[in-house]
Amino acid sequence: MIWAAQRVPDEEIAIIPNWSIIKEIDLSKPEQFKASSNYMQVAIDNGWYSPESGKPFIWQDVYAPTPREWATNRFWLFVNTFAPSLDPIPSRRTNNPFDNLNQYIQYVEPLSVYSFSFKPERKVSVKDFMDFQRSTFTGTIYDKENDAAWYYPDKNGNMVKSKLATPFPSSETQKLMKTTRRRLVARVDGEYGMVAQLRSDLPKEIGGIYWVFQDNAYTSPYLPIFTGVTRIPEVYSTYDPKQYSDNSARWAIDFVDNLLYLNWQEGKKDLEAARAPMEQDFFRRNAEIEKEFLALQKKSPKKAVELLNNYTRECADTIMKTYVQLRNTLITKYTNNRMR
Repeated sequence: MIWAAQRVPDEEIAIIPNWSIIKEIDLSKPEQFKASSNYMQVAIDNGWYSPESGKPFIWQDVYAPTPREWATNRFWLFVNTFAPSLDPIPSRRTNNPFDNLNQYIQYVEPLSVYSFSFKPERKVSVKDFMDFQRSTFTGTIYDKENDAAWYYPDKNGNMVKSKLATPFPSSETQKLMKTTRRRLVARVDGEYGMVAQLRSDLPKEIGGIYWVFQDNAYTSPYLPIFTGVTRIPEVYSTYDPKQYSDNSARWAIDFVDNLLYLNWQEGKKDLEAARAPMEQDFFRRNAEIEKEFLALQKKSPKKAVELLNNYTRECADTIMKTYVQLRNTLITKYTNNRMR
């Protein structure tokens, strides 16, 4: 087995877009680099690198030499979002629905043009990372929600964007529209994901919060789970992909996701209107729970942990209630069976 690791400096951020981003390795700096003893020898034995060449050993070039566009475009978006002045590529932002078809403005750059990590131009919050995980490349050449195939002429000859326009066209929709689906940051075929919020200045039970989403980050809410939790809410531990359940958060989220396709352009507004205040309240309540935990832990550590368990369940129940209501809203507003 070969491996290498590089530490991200405290004031910097990094992204690994399914492609290795480590470049030169300096094991004389163990606080910055670590690697297996054979990390270079394997490349030499396979003819991927020759010390006699006089060139430095670049991990990324040797073991991940040719990235694909679905890796470089996410790397570009990360840099362009958090440090646009460092962006090495000409702008990929556009509102022109035909630009995603224009090969002359689509650059396939090597990952080596990006640094391993960088200092963001503003302080990055947990919410910023949530928003990035929900990205669908809006306003760029990769924006499939703004594909030219979604437009049609109205009675006056003006081009109108279909309310069905979605960044996640199904395989059958792609065939019908003669288009493709980009691999976005948010993915409709995912399983789950999270943002890990780690704080060393708090007790270990509340110093970490796993903000967990189910399925597609674009559609899903983030459930806060403190590291001191000892029970996962039933609605988040119940899921059978072969059998729908009214007691499963994953199914509740997936139900909403599927109903959005009835009218994506209007439905996504309903989604945000329901989810945003709920998540804002989670952030507010988290701060209160942390104070309650600190006070209770001094008296009864067991009751303090139970406080975290109950809070996680309350948040999960709120998500279930919100998404069931959202499901009902979507089917009522956008049903295709309404008399016209």
